[in-house]
Amino acid sequence: MTVTTPAGPHSGAAATLPLSALEQAPVRLVVCEDDRELRNILLTGLPHFGIDAWGVADGIALDEMLIDHRPTVVVLDIGLPGEDGLTIARRLRAVGGPPMGIILLTARGTLEDRLEGLKDGADVYFVKPVDLRELAFAVRNLHRRVSPPSAESLTEDFYTLDTLHSQLNLPSGEQVALTATELRILQALALKPGEVVERIDLLKSLHLPMDLPGMQRLETQISRLRSKVRLKAGAEPLPLHARHGVGYAFLAHLRLHA
Repeated sequence: MTVTTPAGPHSGAAATLPLSALEQAPVRLVVCEDDRELRNILLTGLPHFGIDAWGVADGIALDEMLIDHRPTVVVLDIGLPGEDGLTIARRLRAVGGPPMGIILLTARGTLEDRLEGLKDGADVYFVKPVDLRELAFAVRNLHRRVSPPSAESLTEDFYTLDTLHSQLNLPSGEQVALTATELRILQALALKPGEVVERIDLLKSLHLPMDLPGMQRLETQISRLRSKVRLKAGAEPLPLHARHGVGYAFLAHLRLHA
C-alpha cells in the first residue's frame, strides 16, 4: 500500500478536513500513474476532499485527456512507461496556456531526485507512501495558486502571520502573541503552504542541532503553540499536521504580513 488514509482505505476521509475546505468548488485533477491499484485508490479517495479526479496510465493517455479536460493540477509518477514523469513535467511547463500545478508522486526519494524534480517544473514533490489528506491539501493549495481569485475566495477565512508585531491572527479575529521561536516555526511553514516541512529544516530555522534534545525542544514548542491557540480559539485547533518521523505542515491558508 502506497497511500495512507485516516481510517481504512477511504472511509471517513472527508471528516478530517475543515468545513471551509469542503465548501470550496471542486478541484480538477488528472493522476498520471501506471500502478493501477494506486491510481484507483487516489481516484476513489480524493473525491472525498472535493477533488474531481481523472486517471491515466502514461504520457500518451495524458495528452489525450488534456484535449478535453484542462485540469488545474496534475499528479505525475516519474517511472512511467514510455515518456517519464520528469520529461512530461518539462513539456507541460513549456506548452504555456492557463497555469497548471504539477505534483510529482514517486518512489524516488533522494535529495538529488527531489532537486531534479523541482528543477524540471514540479511545484510539490512527494515520496511514496503519502498520506491522502496531505496530498489533498497540497492539491487544493496548488489549485488556489494557479486559479484566478473568485468571489468566494475573497471572503474566505485566513490565518495571518503578522511578523512585525509577532502575532498570529486567527480566522475568528482573535490574536495570539508569539515568542520569537514560535514566529520562526510559523514563518517556515508559511513558505510551504500545505506541504510538509521536514524537521531538519525547522531545526535549522531555530538554530537547533539535529539530535534528540533538539527534536524534543521543537515538539515542546509546537505543543505550547497549539495550547496557546486552543485557549484563544476554544474548540478550533491549530491546523498543524504532524507527519510522523518527517515533519509538519500547516493545512490552512496562512498569509504572511510584514
